Amino acid sequence: MGSLAEPGTARVEVDAGVATVMLDRPPRNALTAAFAEAIVGALDDVGADRRVRAMVLTGAGRTFCAGADLLDGPESLRRLLEDDGADRPGYREPAARIVTAIRRLRVPVIAAVNGDAAGGGATISLAADVRYAAAGARFSFPFTRLGVCPEGASTYHLPRLVGPGRAADWLLSGRRIDADEALAAGLVSRLLPADRVLEEARAWAREVALRCSPAAVAATRGLLAAAPDTPEAASAAESRTLVELAAGPDCPEGVSAFLERRDPRFRPVDTLSRTP
Repeated sequence: MGSLAEPGTARVEVDAGVATVMLDRPPRNALTAAFAEAIVGALDDVGADRRVRAMVLTGAGRTFCAGADLLDGPESLRRLLEDDGADRPGYREPAARIVTAIRRLRVPVIAAVNGDAAGGGATISLAADVRYAAAGARFSFPFTRLGVCPEGASTYHLPRLVGPGRAADWLLSGRRIDADEALAAGLVSRLLPADRVLEEARAWAREVALRCSPAAVAATRGLLAAAPDTPEAASAAESRTLVELAAGPDCPEGVSAFLERRDPRFRPVDTLSRTP
């Protein structure tokens, strides 16, 4: 069994423009402050790597991430937060720091949810742009059942993904959501056999890395994250961004590649991380 003494690691592999970040803290990839810092460090490394054009986030073993490590007994959560410096001004809990690191990236992130995602494990998956899940994976946001509230910006992300009513159902009840319900709600885009989730997520990421302009992808990710309140505000932001991108080098290259039926040769963006 894992213990609080085992910090865990986030392994990074880069191939053909795709970075795979694998959460690895046996047996269930449960979160501790130290493990969260390792994950944030791996995400920052990906953001600084100019080779990377898309990223896959997944878990080692049969679990994506089990959320906070509760093996230290009834005081686990209180002790985790105290040891993490919760009394500091502007404190952000571990899942929040991971979510912030994901949002800082300019490359798209697809979560390959290879198994159960609970608590903080479920909330960090919400920060990904796309989620594929194993057919047997289960999601849960059990915070109210543990006497606490949701974290990891889940009260922001989940209503946007599945609607406010369903988000309230899941967050208030803390009940378990099976893969079929997650798919029907729009939480995940595809369900796959467990042994194909990572492969298919990498295929999606490779397609983005090969065929999409990094600058255009980063700009589109920024437009999605901005979440304008009205169609008029959205179209204004899109128009400004469209004019800027059309004047850059990637637009004529993308059009030429389309007309010549070849793969585009887009230039990497100068900096692959951004301030949210």
